[in-house]
Amino acid sequence: MDWKSIIQDLCSLGLTQEQIAVEVGLKQPTIAGILSGAQKDMKWQNGERLRALHCRLAQQPNEGAHA
Repeated sequence: MDWKSIIQDLCSLGLTQEQIAVEVGLKQPTIAGILSGAQKDMKWQNGERLRALHCRLAQQPNEGAHA
């Protein structure tokens, strides 16, 4: 999965670009640049934080899916 796909997935889970940026330690324009394709790479440490955030949130069950 590339950075753009991870960010798109996080946005589909309800996070804003600003929330993602704060969690990862980046600025919102950097997140927007990745989404637009203007920026493709990021530092390893930031990429690891982005992957960790995605893993943590993608593993949580949907709150609206209670029986």
